[in-house]
Amino acid sequence: MPAALVERSLPTKLERPDLIGPARRRLEHHPHFRGRAADLSIEQHGRTLYLSGRLPTFYLKQLVQETMRHVPGVQAVRNEITVVNSAGISSER
Repeated sequence: MPAALVERSLPTKLERPDLIGPARRRLEHHPHFRGRAADLSIEQHGRTLYLSGRLPTFYLKQLVQETMRHVPGVQAVRNEITVVNSAGISSER
């Protein structure tokens, strides 16, 4: 019995969904990041988001990473945010 042929349409270009828009909106509506979203930069490479900028606490750094991890379509998050606060504690070298 011959195997049935299955038609498959091949994509003409690699689809790269926009993750930056939804990620930015999620930050702007998050209660911990209202007024701080402008201090953060989000770049997209494939389905990975790269975060950079400055925040005053390690807690906020971790919170923004977890918030971005739950954006639909995101497979990975690279958190390169620098923690700097007025008490002199910093992750910057």
